Amino acid sequence: MSDILSEMSDTQASPLTKDFKIDLPEDVSFIINTIEKNGHQAYAVGGCVRDTIMGVTPNDWDITTNALPEEVKSYFTKTIDTGIQHGTVTVMLHSTGYEVTTYRIDGDYLDGRHPSSVEFSDRLTDDLCRRDFTINAMAYNERTGLVDEYGGIDDINNKVIRCVGRPEERFTEDALRMMRAIRFSAQLGFTIEDNTYKAIEKLSANIQKVSMERVCVELKKTLMSDNPDFCRLYGTTNLFKDILPQLHDSFTKRQSKRILLTCKYSEKELPLRLTACLSNGTPAQAEDTLRHLRMDNKTIETVVKILTFSKDNIEETEPAIREALHKCGRDIFELVIKYDFAFVKASEEVTFISNPARYNHLVTLKRMADEILSRGDCFTIKDLDITGLDLIEYGLKGTQIGSTLNYLLDIVIENPKLNDKATLIGLLDMK
Repeated sequence: MSDILSEMSDTQASPLTKDFKIDLPEDVSFIINTIEKNGHQAYAVGGCVRDTIMGVTPNDWDITTNALPEEVKSYFTKTIDTGIQHGTVTVMLHSTGYEVTTYRIDGDYLDGRHPSSVEFSDRLTDDLCRRDFTINAMAYNERTGLVDEYGGIDDINNKVIRCVGRPEERFTEDALRMMRAIRFSAQLGFTIEDNTYKAIEKLSANIQKVSMERVCVELKKTLMSDNPDFCRLYGTTNLFKDILPQLHDSFTKRQSKRILLTCKYSEKELPLRLTACLSNGTPAQAEDTLRHLRMDNKTIETVVKILTFSKDNIEETEPAIREALHKCGRDIFELVIKYDFAFVKASEEVTFISNPARYNHLVTLKRMADEILSRGDCFTIKDLDITGLDLIEYGLKGTQIGSTLNYLLDIVIENPKLNDKATLIGLLDMK
């Protein structure tokens, strides 16, 4: 990547350059060439250009053009009116969709998200100037080369997130862009340019205009980045102060360093990193926060269980570990151990005091649990070598069946060698 950026730095004096070459996917080249053959301009634009310059394979490719939506539709066999009122048509090629959007000038954003009007334009610069950040405001085609009107290459070289034009205008147009600045900062390891950061602080209350579903998406992307500890910026800018007060406290108050380091040292699993962020409260408080955030039920359930069972002190005995596996299940047990490892590492860094006893305890629990699981020891009723039907044949009825299965499970958790149907029946005879 450094070679690429070095090559780019030689050409960034002019906003237009043909020196940098991007190998466009075949379908993208076909769309651009088809539009050009019909007398229009067309460019790959936005994140796909940024990612390619940085040596990352784009997830998708967007195209911008001065062709009107109806004209774009007439050039291709299969299209979808994705957002035709805003100039966007999706061109379908080989089962993949490519969004093609007409250059446009947006009217005022009265609701903090949608323009009150859209005017189509014939100038690429009109389209680029409405984009959020300089690194996302570059365009490319094979005829013209790279178009970088706003210094996106400079900011990639300097590892900076900077708004296009006045930050206050960009964030007033869509308040979610304030979170996107932090998310891109975390994903790319970039710093937020000073004026951009100050504008986030100034306009942070506007985040209340954004739906929690959109907030949730950006937070998840930040947490799953290589720098989840950059979530502190959601606190220091006050973005979460009113909409997610528990997370705001996590990122700003006394335990924030330990919380953010635990998040950083957790594996890239969303429930683990959310658990770290919400460890300053009770499981019930965490559940309330996640429901307010519109997080999915499975993730909420997992986080609550990790917070609940991470407080348990498990002895280094096989029966105790089988009992823990029974209480929380294999998947949650493994997540609890992972979370505790991250917590210990973070605590050691905060306090400058190593805790080898706790670390070795976790290593032992993990090793013993792995052995138990590899042997296939029984720790759930469904793994017992006896069923409810067997107990009915034995003569038990109603609630006797459930209580007896639990009684036998307690015995087998203590001694898994007894998990044999004949042995279990014999135990009932002795009861």
